Amino acid sequence: MKALKAMFSFFTMLRLDIDEDDMAAMDRSFHLVPIIGLFYGILAYLSMSALGVFLDSFTSAALTLFLVSLMNRFLHLDGVMDIGDGLVVSGGREDHLRALKDSRIGAGGVAFAVFAILLAVGSWSALAASGLLLAILLGEVYARNASVAAAAFGSPGPGMAGESVRLTSAASLVKSLVICVIITAPLLALAVMFGGWTIMESVTLTLVMAALSVFSGLVMSSIAERNFGMVNGDVLGATNELTRSLLAIASLAVFSWMFW
Repeated sequence: MKALKAMFSFFTMLRLDIDEDDMAAMDRSFHLVPIIGLFYGILAYLSMSALGVFLDSFTSAALTLFLVSLMNRFLHLDGVMDIGDGLVVSGGREDHLRALKDSRIGAGGVAFAVFAILLAVGSWSALAASGLLLAILLGEVYARNASVAAAAFGSPGPGMAGESVRLTSAASLVKSLVICVIITAPLLALAVMFGGWTIMESVTLTLVMAALSVFSGLVMSSIAERNFGMVNGDVLGATNELTRSLLAIASLAVFSWMFW
């Protein structure tokens, strides 16, 4: 409970009274972060459903993404901008690190942020238009698994996320995947019973999301290690933001293939 309390305080705008023990528990139990994804997934699902009654899917997706990002205090989007600046700068590792830590936003950061936002809005809009809002919810859960994967495959750097990365292992990633399956299985069962989904579609989407989230975390950690020599909070946040769109696009591909 201490870990989840700290996670809700850190990853949302909810004001909870936490102490150092709570933060330490969060570092030791980073594999629980998909539960935060469930919170944001439900928020996104409800927002898209409500806005979709009187707005088009693109506008609903844009407003919902803003709501989700605002609730997150734009923490992950900030990571995308920092990573963008750090990757596009010329020079060696020290130059990349300097740009990553620079509080000013450069062209690379703006470009990466715009790309991430447009891709998320476009893919969420397409899911809404296809009647696949549940895939958005599931994607928020598995996007957090990608962050766990990035932490598990990476080496820690300075900053608040350093301990989370250091204490996250391959076993943590397995635990995270199990949690993802446990919290999404009832939702998929409801989709099969009442939403017109087939068992094959549900199982296929689960396998694809699980595999892609791990792959995305591995790729992001590899890029970070090569350019920065470590995985920090910016990398974890950027991993979450970019994986969100990857999973949305994959969901569209899965259902296109299943109905082909």
